[in-house]
Amino acid sequence: MNLLKSVFISAFVTWLTLLSLYAFSRLALGTEPLLSWLGLALTAFAPLVFFLKAFLFKSPRTPRHPVEYSVLSGLGLAITMATSFRYGQAAGEIHIWAGVTLLAWLAYLRWYSVFRSRDAESLRVGAKLPDFQLETLDGHTVSSESFMAKPHLLLFYRGNWCPFCTAQIEELAQTYQRLEKMGVSVVLISSQPISKNQALAARFDISMTFLRDRENAAAKQLGIEHSWGTPMGLQILGYESDSVMPTLIVTNAQGQIVFSDQTDNYRVRPEPDTIAALLSTPGSEN
Repeated sequence: MNLLKSVFISAFVTWLTLLSLYAFSRLALGTEPLLSWLGLALTAFAPLVFFLKAFLFKSPRTPRHPVEYSVLSGLGLAITMATSFRYGQAAGEIHIWAGVTLLAWLAYLRWYSVFRSRDAESLRVGAKLPDFQLETLDGHTVSSESFMAKPHLLLFYRGNWCPFCTAQIEELAQTYQRLEKMGVSVVLISSQPISKNQALAARFDISMTFLRDRENAAAKQLGIEHSWGTPMGLQILGYESDSVMPTLIVTNAQGQIVFSDQTDNYRVRPEPDTIAALLSTPGSEN
């Protein structure tokens, strides 16, 4: 199933891009029926704008169902349906393309974006952080036991390719001084190659710690690995096929978990104010 999702997301974004370009080119050329091409352009371009916005105007979270994009895409389908009755076979194929596109968009929202059965027992609030091994950017091994001296915020993220993950990291960077004043160390963990982590670390001139989870060993141990979680095709850029389900953990100085966010939707992440408020609670750092 995860392999199917990996193929789906790459194929879907490619489909939206090509179909939008094709529909707009037909409109530009004045190809009849114009209303059908307009409807198809709207059906495909509305979801494409959602993805473009995610990459260009990064935010670590969206509504579970961004209704405005579905309404616009559905309106496009309605236009192609209405014109298919008027123009018959000439618009019938366009109508089918629009219908497939809207169904794929709904599949992205309801199927691709969702993680099923997320409830890692080892990460429950009150449990001690399990012992696992990670790797520094210079290749040295560190143990999670080193996180015991002070409160820590641990973020397991999917990789540089995920706009929601990089936006969440940027958000943490913006609140870093606030966390630092609370005595909290921020650790960012990914299985992506060290060079990718180094590139991301270079973007932030603050002492957040980037660590590598080689072959998702720690993620497997914690029950948060996501097999085939990387979109198909990104492997040629050096990313591994398996990634991690985004997970944020806050521990106190004794290594006890005081907060654990195991989001069931990769587009939904906790607000930084929620974390800061938790850490401001008396006794949370002990």
